[in-house]
Amino acid sequence: MAFATLGFALTACALQWTRTDLDPMIMPLSAYLHGPGGAWLRGAYDLMASALACLAWASRHATRRDLRSGLASALFMVAALALPVVAATVLYEGTTSENLARLLHGEAAQATFLCLVVGMLLVSTRWLRDGRMQRNRHVGVVLAWLAFVQMWVLALWKGLPQGLMQKTLIALILCWLAWVARQLWQRSASRD
Repeated sequence: MAFATLGFALTACALQWTRTDLDPMIMPLSAYLHGPGGAWLRGAYDLMASALACLAWASRHATRRDLRSGLASALFMVAALALPVVAATVLYEGTTSENLARLLHGEAAQATFLCLVVGMLLVSTRWLRDGRMQRNRHVGVVLAWLAFVQMWVLALWKGLPQGLMQKTLIALILCWLAWVARQLWQRSASRD
């Protein structure tokens, strides 16, 4: 999961600097999915989707039995299934299926964000009460709540630069995923 998070972050950041044809303040990350470097970003989306599927399983099994959330695991799996749809639908631009692809892209992107952020809140608040997840446990809750607020700012406040607002949300999610990867690593190391 740490590899997927780092790979996604590096790929997205590299495209922000190399794609001078797109304004990073205005354009959402999905605008970078086609054109130069688009294949790399689509690959990063797919890698992140596999990491989210692993997170669905790992977060459940790392949590104390009485605090486990099947809903959080299901939400991470929905995000894992929706994220490749977000990446693939841009390939239909300029075809007869473009309108349908654009609709699917928007719905899949919203589902990914919503499922991820709610799953983040569920796992983080449960890990607050899990005595085995003591180290930096408040960091996850703070990041999850910041992502939750940012998701609604992105959805409701249309006067702000949408590219910047979306990328801020993505950065918060990536920070949370990096925190989770560290928590899971430490949890598995403590079992040995």
